[in-house]
Formats: sequence, C-alpha cells, structure tokens
Amino acid sequence: MNQKINKSTNTLRWDRIFLLFFIIGLIVVSLLILFRSRADIAATDKLIIPHLVSYNDYFESRQKWFTNHKRIREYFTKGETFYELLAGNGISAQSIVLINDAIRPFFDLSKARAGQTIDIWLNKQSEKVEKVSLYLTPAKTLHIIRSGHDFFASLVFTSKVTVPTVINGEVSNSFYQSAIDRGITSDVIMEIADIFAWDIDFLVDIRPGDTFQVIFEKQYRKGKCIGHGKVLAVRFVNQKRVYKSFYFTDSKSRSCYYNKKGESLRKAFLKSPLRYSRISSHFSLKRFHPILKIYRPHYGVDYAAPIGTPVESVGNGRITFIGWKGGYGRYMRIRHNHIYETSYGHLSRFAKGLKKGSRVRQGDVIGYVGSSGLSTGPHLDFSVKKRGRFVNPLRIKSPPAFILSKNDKKRFNELILQMDEVWQKDQTS
Repeated sequence: MNQKINKSTNTLRWDRIFLLFFIIGLIVVSLLILFRSRADIAATDKLIIPHLVSYNDYFESRQKWFTNHKRIREYFTKGETFYELLAGNGISAQSIVLINDAIRPFFDLSKARAGQTIDIWLNKQSEKVEKVSLYLTPAKTLHIIRSGHDFFASLVFTSKVTVPTVINGEVSNSFYQSAIDRGITSDVIMEIADIFAWDIDFLVDIRPGDTFQVIFEKQYRKGKCIGHGKVLAVRFVNQKRVYKSFYFTDSKSRSCYYNKKGESLRKAFLKSPLRYSRISSHFSLKRFHPILKIYRPHYGVDYAAPIGTPVESVGNGRITFIGWKGGYGRYMRIRHNHIYETSYGHLSRFAKGLKKGSRVRQGDVIGYVGSSGLSTGPHLDFSVKKRGRFVNPLRIKSPPAFILSKNDKKRFNELILQMDEVWQKDQTS
C-alpha cells in the first residue's frame, strides 16, 4: 500500500513539473513574439523615414532645371531658315537635324512666318541644346525636349481664362463712340445693337443722356486679353425707357436673349434693315418729291447710307419680286406670311444667288444700298404692307419668337437676381 502512495506522489510531482515548464515555455514564446513585433515595427519605421526624407519636391526640381539652363529667345526673320537660326546660336548640325525630324509631324517649318517666336534652352555646363519651344499660335506651343541622344516633340495647348466684366457709360453723341470711349470693342457694340434690334432702332432712337451697363466675358491667356466671349446681360436706358436683356439657355439647350418677363428679344421682325445710318425721309401720306417736284404719299422710310451698305431682310420669307421697278430702281419684295410683306428699293445690287422664289432668313443680306431709279442720293427705301395695306415701319410691334416655360422660369429668375446685384454694385462702386 505504501508503494502505491509513493507512486501516486511521484506522478503528481512530475505533472506539476511539466505544468511549470509549459507555463515557462508560453511566457518565453510570448516574449519572443513581442520582441519580434517591436523589431518589425522598428524596421518598418526605418524604411518609411528615409523615404519621406528623400522625397524630391517637383517645384524644387523645376527651379534647379531653370538654374542649370539658359534661355535664348529668337525670332524668325524674313527669308531665314530654321537651320540658320539654330546654327547661329551654336547648335550642332546633328542636333538641328534631329530637332527638325521631331518637329516635322507637327509643323511645316517652311511655313514659319517672320516674327514667330522660338526659345532655345542650353545646358550651362555642356552648352548642348536641351529644349526648343516653338510658339505656333497664342494658344499652341510645340516643345522639343532632349532625351539622351534623341529629341521628342509634344504639342501643348494653353487654356484661356474667361472673366465676366462690367462696363457702364452714358451716350454723349452716339452710342457707338460713347461705348468705344468706355473701352467696349466694336464687336461687342454690334452685338448689343443686334440684341436690341427688335426694340431699339439704333439709327434714330438713341439720344444724348441714354445710359448703358454691359456684362460680358473677357478672355485672357497668359495675362493678356485676347478677345471677348458672350454678352451676358445688358441694361439700356433709352429716352427714359429701361430695356434689359439676359443671356439664358433653356432646358431644350436653346440659347437666346430674354427680357425680364422671360420673353425672347428675338422678334418676328427686325426694327430696321440697316445698321448705323440715319433716316432721311419718314413715312408720310403727303411728301414733296425732290425730283418730281410734286406732293404724293411716301409709304416707306428712307434710310440714308453710303453706297454698298449691306441691307438685311427684317424677317424670314420668300422673294416675290426681284429686278428693276421704275422709280424704285433695283427693287426687291419679300412675303413673310399671309399678313406681312416688305419692300426694298434703290439698291445698287442684289446679293448673289437670289432670285424670285428664293427663301431668305431674318438677318440675311439681300442687297446693298444704292441710288438706282429716281433718287437724289444713296439711300434705301424700305416699306411694309400689313394685309395688303402700307403701314409705318417704325410703329410695328412685333411679338416675341418664343417665351420661356414655367420650368425654366425659376432658373431664369435666379439669373436675373444675380445680374441685378452686379449692376447695383457697379453703380455704387
């Protein structure tokens, strides 16, 4: 029995010893894993930190490139070849041939014009050409860059920046001259005249004291103004009557100028068939004819203008007569619909390709001012018939071509608020 007790005691002792070694083993393994993890983290830190420290800033590298190179700016002269221009700056014949080969797919150097700019970049140490920039247009530059012994070309387009601009002014003598004096270009002036062509006759309606505010896009490239974009809005006060126009694109992708009611300023008829002239004779039931020396009705309006001034159709229609018509000389008649018909007399010539039955659109040039027939000087005799009876052209009220839908009016009203805010700030500044 004592032997059995001793045997049990020995077994229990070995179990305890085994458990103790097992626990110690777990502790050792845990410590090894912990130290290994910290070592891995430390190793990882050592890999990350040098990477961040060795990062090369792009702008620093560009600055270094400019520091190590010098630029030579040249201009093509009349009769000078590309080879002569580069050779004159110490470029080797071999390099010129390689540069020329790189340019050929993009530009014909024989077409380089006098005054065209070219930049040559030389390495300050080796004096070798590293880059050539050929300025093709203000918006397009061809860069030829060295890579080892070869050259590669890339065409770069310089984007333009559009900036909304506000200009206001007052008419002193003529709108055209007053707008020019305020720095508005002739193109924008003509565009404004076109916008209000159905409401304001810029030949006769403008008065000193009329005011204007124009919001339009100016376009810049590399800090220089290169032209203008759209006219965004115009506020014109003519003889104390306020006219406003707003450029808007509706949900049908149709762009047009609208008044504040959402009605298109484009009407069925233009207010005048000429631009920038003067009326020499008005509509009258009894006018003294300067050649016949008698009193008789004058059913049209005479617009005095230099010979050759373009005459436009005031609306869409079909030519019903074109040719010589007695005292009216070269004469054209256009039927626009079952109600209206317009006539144009004393023309010097007709626009090419027109004949009886030809269709014309509003604003199409149909002829040119002359003095044919019974005429004391160059002018256009313009008349309008409504349902077969002559009416005063200056008193026609033409309906809008189209009106904005309810769905578009919300966006349009938001646009009006923005433009009105700009005008108010401009007046107070």
